[in-house]
Amino acid sequence: MKNSSAKNKKLIYLLVIFVIAVITSIGASRGWWGEFSEDPGNTLGDYTQSNYIDEENDFSVHFIDVGQGDCTLVMCGKESLLIDAGENGHETEVINYLRSMKVDKLDYIIATHQHSDHIGGIPEVLEEFEADNIIMPRLTKAQTPTNSTYTAFLKALQKTDAKIISAKPGLKYTLGEAEFEILGPVTNDCEDINSMSAVTKITYGENSFLVTGDAERDEELEIIDNGSNLDCDVLRAGHHGSSTSSCKDFLDAVSPDFCIISCGENNDYGHPHDKVINRLEKYTDEIYRTDICGSIVMTSDGENIEISYKNQ
Repeated sequence: MKNSSAKNKKLIYLLVIFVIAVITSIGASRGWWGEFSEDPGNTLGDYTQSNYIDEENDFSVHFIDVGQGDCTLVMCGKESLLIDAGENGHETEVINYLRSMKVDKLDYIIATHQHSDHIGGIPEVLEEFEADNIIMPRLTKAQTPTNSTYTAFLKALQKTDAKIISAKPGLKYTLGEAEFEILGPVTNDCEDINSMSAVTKITYGENSFLVTGDAERDEELEIIDNGSNLDCDVLRAGHHGSSTSSCKDFLDAVSPDFCIISCGENNDYGHPHDKVINRLEKYTDEIYRTDICGSIVMTSDGENIEISYKNQ
């Protein structure tokens, strides 16, 4: 009986070891959150505050998938910057993403320009989250939209206690241990408000990220002529990868190691355009698209950048 009991205990012990090994293997392959693609860099699960922002200097940039629109969240420690909030109809996705990151207040919001696919979700975001500062281009009367989206945006600004700041080159702000600088628009006389976009360079340690709104070639060249330091590690390509943006001179000045393109799956505009992809590939083969990858997250320790995403 003693020998039988010992054998049973040994079998149970081996079974427990086997089950633990299987669970560990599954967890490693699935990240505990669900299945991912075979791409070894695809390790994004549902990021939480405990993973990313309970240390003062933790830094991450989130290119949130909002279809054919733009939305970027920058977090450093407990401070946060939201650049755009997507088109009408995607505000719930933005709000839920912010909540999942345990954001309770936005230190800064940048509305890159007044097109609906960039500002459409901002009124609802302002209903849910307090904001300290809102940075946006100042338009002339002739440039000012008259549609319902912009009207809702203006009404939301009137209700908020946030400080409204006109986007101008040279404005610099701190975000925890990071900082960001407004590089454009350089002038305010463009007929197309795409080229009135607030262009932002974010720096954390030795790493830098450039978010360009829908800036087109004219604005890109103006920023170059203004003497701005455009060299950066990560470029969020302008205007959803349109051929009107990311011109050769601009890419020469930026020289990115990574490129992010925010665009909707099977969108009506053909974004990103093949010409732009071909131009970007001359600088990097690290090109990531929200229509393929879903939301994309970059984390930095001030020297190295890691990229993760979860396929749709």
